[in-house]
Amino acid sequence: MTAPGSAPAPAPAPATTWSRPVALVVAAAFFMENLDATILSTATATIASDFAVQPAQLGLAVTGYLVAVAAFIPLGAWLAERWGARRVFLAAVVLFVLASVACAASTDLVALTASRVVQGFAGSMMVPIGRLIVLRSTEKSELIRAIAYLTWPALVAPVVAPLLGGLLTEHLGWQWVFLVNVPVGLALLVVAWRVVPSPEVGDRRPLDLVGLALVAGSIVALVLAFELLGEPTTLVPGVLLVVAAVALGLAAVRWFRRAAHPLLDLAAFRIGSFRVTNLSGSLYRAVVNGIPFVVPLLLQDGFGWSPVEAGLMLMWVFVGNLAVKPFTTPLLQRFRVVPIIVVATVALAATFVAAALVGPETSPVVVAGVLLLSGVFRSVGFTAYNTLQFADVPAEMIGPANAIASITSQLAVGLGVAATALAVRVADLAGSTDGPAPAAFGYQAALIVLAVLALLSLIEGLRLPEGTGDALRTRAS
Repeated sequence: MTAPGSAPAPAPAPATTWSRPVALVVAAAFFMENLDATILSTATATIASDFAVQPAQLGLAVTGYLVAVAAFIPLGAWLAERWGARRVFLAAVVLFVLASVACAASTDLVALTASRVVQGFAGSMMVPIGRLIVLRSTEKSELIRAIAYLTWPALVAPVVAPLLGGLLTEHLGWQWVFLVNVPVGLALLVVAWRVVPSPEVGDRRPLDLVGLALVAGSIVALVLAFELLGEPTTLVPGVLLVVAAVALGLAAVRWFRRAAHPLLDLAAFRIGSFRVTNLSGSLYRAVVNGIPFVVPLLLQDGFGWSPVEAGLMLMWVFVGNLAVKPFTTPLLQRFRVVPIIVVATVALAATFVAAALVGPETSPVVVAGVLLLSGVFRSVGFTAYNTLQFADVPAEMIGPANAIASITSQLAVGLGVAATALAVRVADLAGSTDGPAPAAFGYQAALIVLAVLALLSLIEGLRLPEGTGDALRTRAS
């Protein structure tokens, strides 16, 4: 079913057994894009020194990347329908690699920011379209296994990025934070050329320029607002940008319901499981993506650990992710999805509280154990959410639903880090009113805030009807 006035979607090809090589190619693209979204933070100080700017100014390059990825996802979805998902995916990989080289060759902040925006534009097409290729060739009974392959990059990349970025910057130079994408991207391109299916016949509907402008404007305003809200001197502009983001978002929804050829078909939000996983689920994803940001800062700035020590300790989250991965598919096939999400979320929140209670004198073994368990539960919950979101979406709505899911998940990544940083700054300001606060106070307070947000993400999910997602547990005969 499509939104009123919209053109009917082209009939999808019949579902077939999903291809593991294709899923692995898309997973590699996910990893490269997600790694690039976070790895720059470890090289910020070095790049700022080379460019003779303040480290805080490098936030423009990070924000420009995140904004471009989220803002151009709808355009990528339209291009995939018009020119074929395979063509657009391969072109996006090429553009991503070229933009990475341009980032490494940058000699000032303006050039770096411009190259990062181009890189983000390529990422906005590469990752969502790659997932669309896999989803369109996957039966519901195989969705759990397919999504498991696509989930691990989003979990692993933010965890390994701090250590990898630190090692590259220290031993090879900050340029290699970007140049590492070249061999990975070229290998990905060669394999994708061989295994990704030929492009389907495209849909020639016109581009909805008004819808694209409204969505892009809303996303840009929202991301920039979070960058400004944490500082007293920029609080008012930040609030005004939030208001503008909400207004543009509401205008976009109204436009999509009336347009003859809407850029985004919002009909998928009528499906309860899809709505929950892209609203409440986005809150969960934001929380998950805040942890790799705040934990290294807690250990370094709060406890005085070195960057390498903090990066190695954060790797225990990665160990937890991988250790539980062989069990997530059988778990989701054996038990209903919603109870799994509830248990994983509550347990994850408990690990955040435990992390907030550790101190400089706490045994590293205890810290590692807390982070290990956090990695286990974040992996289970993340996989369950990513699988459930398409469980009840009919085949003819997969394309529009994937575009919406890609936007919400990408915003969750950026806003999770931004919201965590905002919580740290607010806690530091509140703590300083009663005298000097301990160095770790802001980070510990942010962990408690993340625990509360994780629990709040369950509210709407608990209202889902019994049996939601049961189609995932029905094995194909």
